[in-house]
Amino acid sequence: MKHDKAMKLFQYQKDKWVTYGDIVNSLKAVGADKCKILLLHTGITFGLPARELKRRDIAAILYDAITELGVETLCFPTFTFSFPNGEDYNVGQSRTRMGMINEYARKLPEAVRTMDPLMSFCVIGKEKGLANTKGTKSLGEGSFFDNLHHAEDVKIAFLGANIGDCFTYQHYVEERLRVPYRYDKEFTGKIINQEGSEKEETYTLYVKYRDVIPYTPPEFEEMLVKQGYSKKAELGNSLVSCFSEKDAYRETELRIRENVNYFLAEPYDTKPLVKEYSYGNVTTVQ
Repeated sequence: MKHDKAMKLFQYQKDKWVTYGDIVNSLKAVGADKCKILLLHTGITFGLPARELKRRDIAAILYDAITELGVETLCFPTFTFSFPNGEDYNVGQSRTRMGMINEYARKLPEAVRTMDPLMSFCVIGKEKGLANTKGTKSLGEGSFFDNLHHAEDVKIAFLGANIGDCFTYQHYVEERLRVPYRYDKEFTGKIINQEGSEKEETYTLYVKYRDVIPYTPPEFEEMLVKQGYSKKAELGNSLVSCFSEKDAYRETELRIRENVNYFLAEPYDTKPLVKEYSYGNVTTVQ
């Protein structure tokens, strides 16, 4: 549904608002409309939401703004990390904590969600086959990220989300390179499919050793912008940015090959590599 471009959504200064038109124009300004497949990381960080709008209203309006881009296929992370949190994974009902827009999208009748009980995605649009993952790796071969990497004309966008906080794609590249500061860990639980049938499964996540501290340095994003691989636009109190999947993979791989500690706060071998995993309230790739 299209809305009035002047609709006020978020107040970020006394007399300044982020409007519906601002959302659409910012996404177009960073080139998010120039692709066939768009993966979106989202956050509601632009300012104070308009008082007359409920949370679901805001999510629906922002989703409508995204659809105005005309991209054939939209993808949203709907991670639950169910098994690491000691929970079963219900494909149709397990909520995601990846943001209200992502939760809104995954509940749409046209959305197809992956069976992954750790790092699920929902896919809306032409290329629903992206949701057909193979094997039981949440990162690496057969995963959604792997499907995305082998697709054509893919971009990754951050709408009100910080690349330093949610550049999950980085972990896919790390798994492909088998970096020495992560290892495979298995998690077991039950998956309930759309028909209500349940089955016990074991999935593998490429987790970090206990004392390793993941870190996406600001200079990585600065480099992407400087080299013309990424575009960024200010929007209220936050930002919108976008880059191609191919550029993201290539530049991430290059940095790791040049310096294996590039995406770490400190060298991985400064402390013993202890295989210890913290269960409960897991929301990111530990």
